[in-house]
Amino acid sequence: MRLANIVVGVAVFLLGLATTVLAWTTLPYTGDFGPGPGFLPFWLGLALMVCAVPVIIADLRAQANAEPLFRPETVKCVQVLGLIVGVFLFLPFLGFSVGLALITAGGMRLMGKHGWISCAATALLTAVFIHYLFGQWLSIPLPKGVIGW
Repeated sequence: MRLANIVVGVAVFLLGLATTVLAWTTLPYTGDFGPGPGFLPFWLGLALMVCAVPVIIADLRAQANAEPLFRPETVKCVQVLGLIVGVFLFLPFLGFSVGLALITAGGMRLMGKHGWISCAATALLTAVFIHYLFGQWLSIPLPKGVIGW
């Protein structure tokens, strides 16, 4: 975990640095009546850098031990992230209701060790609920897939 913490700490620091630099160079810091569009990203980037430094320093000082880089929980999280990315890539084909139902059922199956029947039932209920809540009751148009959901 030490190496993973160092790698992620450096990545978060670089993300904060890029956010701060881009906010400062491309967006106005102040507006006509107060903070401008560059105010929040500038300070969020600085906060990311400040939070990453103690993590990097603590793990550089820690003793190296023979822990695996990826724990089983990390592999599960990467699988769920892959599921989310895959569903969003196929969202124009699936539709929002069906896509969210697949993310819910897949996340249940991967993370919670639920059975196929409970995952399928939850997916069906999620799709129906999202479709009727947003599409019918709130009249918010959601992206529709091939089946119109």
